[in-house]
Amino acid sequence: MRYFALLLAGIAVWLAACGDDGSSVAERSGTPVFVPLATPEPFPQNTPDNRTPYPGVAPGIRGTDLLAQLPEGAAVYLSLGDSLNYGCCSDPDMSSHPRFAHYLSEKLNRQVVWVSLADNGTLRGFLRGEFGNRPQLDVAEETIQRFREEGHDVVAITLSTGGNDVLALRYTGAGGAACAARPECVGGFGEILQSFPGDMYEVYTRLNAAKDDATPIFANNYYDVTHCGQPGADITITAVTMGIFNEYVDGATASGGAFPIDFQTAFKGHACEYINQVDPTYLGYDAILDLHIEAYEALPAEYVEPWAR
Repeated sequence: MRYFALLLAGIAVWLAACGDDGSSVAERSGTPVFVPLATPEPFPQNTPDNRTPYPGVAPGIRGTDLLAQLPEGAAVYLSLGDSLNYGCCSDPDMSSHPRFAHYLSEKLNRQVVWVSLADNGTLRGFLRGEFGNRPQLDVAEETIQRFREEGHDVVAITLSTGGNDVLALRYTGAGGAACAARPECVGGFGEILQSFPGDMYEVYTRLNAAKDDATPIFANNYYDVTHCGQPGADITITAVTMGIFNEYVDGATASGGAFPIDFQTAFKGHACEYINQVDPTYLGYDAILDLHIEAYEALPAEYVEPWAR
């Protein structure tokens, strides 16, 4: 009940900030303040900074079509889920993921290659398939088994799923109109929260059965794409919504035996630097790399020593 109380509090803030015509306090008073709007604030816009390939960092493999290119005996860092885990939306090979594989190579004293099965789908699609695509979880189970048969140890898995389900609510309104606090959006969010624990129980049950016991899964929560440190950023409808959703994400992570990666805290106040639209900039991926390395360094030995050479 406290989750829905928080959500209603956020909606109350939104209603107080908007006039009958949907205008904000800033628009009615001429005062330039940050308040939630009936039409959500635009996503951050950032031009990617100029980057060149990192010396010694090998490109990754995205999808299953090129798996035959894996060097014999190479280990795998496998990323699953949504666009955060295929390095969207600049050059994926300059995102955090190939660099994390490079870190693992040095840490474990063996070649580790980044393989991503991630796409831009939802948790529903991850489990059941959508738009004519097979469920990613089915593909992941088969690919992990293939790696086992071909002698490719999966030394780490990252998982990011569920955020696109919430993001879709932004345009649930009639005709694709912005959603904000429309009743159908509040109801849709409630449905996501209701189904999420059971869906993630299935995800972790199947992944844990498919992978080696010594392979750690790192699962991230989600950042607020509008939190640039502005006044009132902690009480926007987006901030309240993501805060509630992340409690469910973190709960599922703990229940599934995965290791949490806290994107929400790391990106708080930095959305205008770390995010372009809804995906990370190179600076955002720098922050994600730091989080993954920090989490790996904190692992119990039983998740590291079996893979070291």
